[in-house]
Amino acid sequence: MKIAYLINDMYGIGGTVRTVANQAAALSERHEVEIVSVFRHRADPVLPVPSRVRIRPLVDIRRHGDQGTGIGGRPLYEGSERAGLPPLLFPPEDGRGSTHSRLTDDRLEEYLATTDADVVVGTRPGLNVVIARAAPDHLIKVGQEHLTYEQHSDELRRILAAEYTALDAFVTVTEADARTYSAKMPLPGVRLLSIPNSVPAPAFIGNGHDTRTIVAAGRLAPSKRHDLLVQAFSMVGDEFPDWTLRIYGRGSRRGALGRLVNSLGLQDRVWLMGPHPRVEEAWAQGSFAAVTSSEEPFGMTIVEAMRSGLPVVSTDCPHGPASIIRDGEDGLLVPNRSASGIAEGLAELMGDDDLRRRMASAALTASERFDPVNIVRLHEELFHELAGERLPSSPPITVPAPRSEPPAACRVELGPDGVAVLDFGPSLGETGLGSIPDKVVLSRGAGHLELAPDRDGRVKVDASAHDLTTGTWQVHRKDAGVERPIRDVTIHQHGFPLSVADTEELSLVIPDRSPKGRLILHARRSPHHAEVEHVEIADGLITVQGRLLGRSLPDARARLVVRRNSSSRERHEFPSAVAYEGEFTAVIDPSEVVRERHGDSDKWQMRLVLSDGTECTLGRHLSGVVGYKKIIDYPAQQVKSDRGTGSKVRPYYTINDRLGLRSSPLAPTLPVERVRVRPVGRRADELRVEVDLGAPPPEGVAYALEVVRGTDAGRSFPLEVLPGPSTREEGRLVGALPLLLHDDYRGLTISRARWRLRLLAGPSGALGRLGAKAVPSLTSRRWSHGAYARSVTVAPIDSGDLRLTIADVHVVEALSRRLP
Repeated sequence: MKIAYLINDMYGIGGTVRTVANQAAALSERHEVEIVSVFRHRADPVLPVPSRVRIRPLVDIRRHGDQGTGIGGRPLYEGSERAGLPPLLFPPEDGRGSTHSRLTDDRLEEYLATTDADVVVGTRPGLNVVIARAAPDHLIKVGQEHLTYEQHSDELRRILAAEYTALDAFVTVTEADARTYSAKMPLPGVRLLSIPNSVPAPAFIGNGHDTRTIVAAGRLAPSKRHDLLVQAFSMVGDEFPDWTLRIYGRGSRRGALGRLVNSLGLQDRVWLMGPHPRVEEAWAQGSFAAVTSSEEPFGMTIVEAMRSGLPVVSTDCPHGPASIIRDGEDGLLVPNRSASGIAEGLAELMGDDDLRRRMASAALTASERFDPVNIVRLHEELFHELAGERLPSSPPITVPAPRSEPPAACRVELGPDGVAVLDFGPSLGETGLGSIPDKVVLSRGAGHLELAPDRDGRVKVDASAHDLTTGTWQVHRKDAGVERPIRDVTIHQHGFPLSVADTEELSLVIPDRSPKGRLILHARRSPHHAEVEHVEIADGLITVQGRLLGRSLPDARARLVVRRNSSSRERHEFPSAVAYEGEFTAVIDPSEVVRERHGDSDKWQMRLVLSDGTECTLGRHLSGVVGYKKIIDYPAQQVKSDRGTGSKVRPYYTINDRLGLRSSPLAPTLPVERVRVRPVGRRADELRVEVDLGAPPPEGVAYALEVVRGTDAGRSFPLEVLPGPSTREEGRLVGALPLLLHDDYRGLTISRARWRLRLLAGPSGALGRLGAKAVPSLTSRRWSHGAYARSVTVAPIDSGDLRLTIADVHVVEALSRRLP
């Protein structure tokens, strides 16, 4: 039997993508399976799919050169005018309706008319409707629901009720949702049932009972309520000071979550890790998982965590968690939308090691019911029933369970000693490239190291033994003199590779993947190192706390030295006494750091210097995480100056996870009362900017308007200071934006565009941000050409930036819209 899955974009990351990958991989053991992705936004899928499963993209949305737009701003993908027209086949009521077009309609209709598949499966409401409307009668038509009935708008439900009757079967992921559809959207003649999602066993399970790490993963979307998780952690964090929370994922709530973490002072304990291509590796580094959604159609992350050996604290939200977790046995169900309830669940597991171990064991056993070998039979039964065929007898029990992917060609394991082991051995299976390399080559700049695997195909990489310098090392396998990057890899890493108390000197190798998916190794080495544990910015000071490795004797005369990167002779020292067991605290006065350099942008390195002159590096390494530069965002400490322009001093992590300071200009505090942008010139092809200030502008300060987003993004245009009206002391800034002279608008008679702008102020060459949150929205118009008037609207954004919108409006059309 040939089975085809229709999905919106198989090249991204998400619950539906993972579900389709798992289903397709399991079914491909005994059937021909094809995944039809409407869109393709990258060369290869992020999540692995077996080579025997064909992926067929319909529309390539990777941008190639200049690309126009059509109705509703639809990009003209592949240069097709049809891509600029709204769809007729795909319902616009679907949440992805704005991304579809007449071009996607054409490609979907053509595929359904020509496919030789026996079964076609839709994976979102809009695609289910497409199948119902356009699939020929000889195809078995199956719609899948990966959300819930309640999550759809009334408008979309009306479309589904009218069109789903043409399906042969409709499948939800929970019994509760199937009952809801049966009661609220009867579909006579359509087989309605529920089949849970399958989750394959991971390549390894965690043993993170002592990692003191809570892991959450998923889209950073409003319904996932990561904000409640952060608030809950803050409620109990002081009781469990050695615990941290890692949140994996990308999404629209990333900025808001970061601000919440900052407002609660949890930068050192709540980490926004970004997306992970293989989330099972993240689960393996945790002690338990947390899922705090307000609504969860199924709960893929819950099952994934349990299959990785983690108990789960989850909100008891509709519909999935209660159908997966047995409360008190393999996890905890806590009240929905309740930060205090979540906090109680977190505290219960954080405070009881034995309970976590018992629940971890129970989670492993209970989650086996979601293994593909068990779920695949349910899909097969449905497909054969709809085809009017008898289901073949079950395969012998000795047949291995289907996997989502073949074993990796290289498995990397980082042990508690900080030594990484690369395993290419035959124990990984015949499908894992199957050969041991002649050599493994590590390279970084001029550094070059070749290591020979042992007879079992294992290569041990020890930063100290191999004299690896701190930095990122590229890894290649060498066969018959030819070097190739290593792409197919799994990484098994303990949550805390090194213990501060047991480590004499820093020597650590952390495996990772490059943006292109290649294996890389981050080396961290230092004979004398101070591990940062907490950074606090308060009361005009920056406090750094941590522990010196391999130090048991106190040192009352130790100090923290701050040096400017561009001039090692410029340095500032602050007392930092080292207590017993290496604990230290340093208090930095930012005003001392920038005392003679107000208004400059500088970077400063920091070292802990002992009384005998020994210099110790200062940074975060022992948790086994890399890239703190993107994970931790400390707030800036402001330093005012009598000269009108002050400085901001912010702790930050370098590319090698060393702690440093960054100083930058502090824009003068000036109220912005009004911003007006109006078209000028013969054809209104230039914009005049006028900014009214609510206070006199200080001397020695320059002003500019920066394009943050849109054409000419990154460019700044100067603003000139003019005196305000004679009756007032306030000033005015004026300037010009020749944005419409850009190549993007040459030859076009009608313009419609939008920009995001930012007011800047400060010393010339080092401007800081000047907010404009409270200005009113203003629109200016001027004849552009012929019967068109150019409309220019400027409006504030919550961040203090400005949104500039330009549109050419035909006067007749404008009048007709205003007349009844």
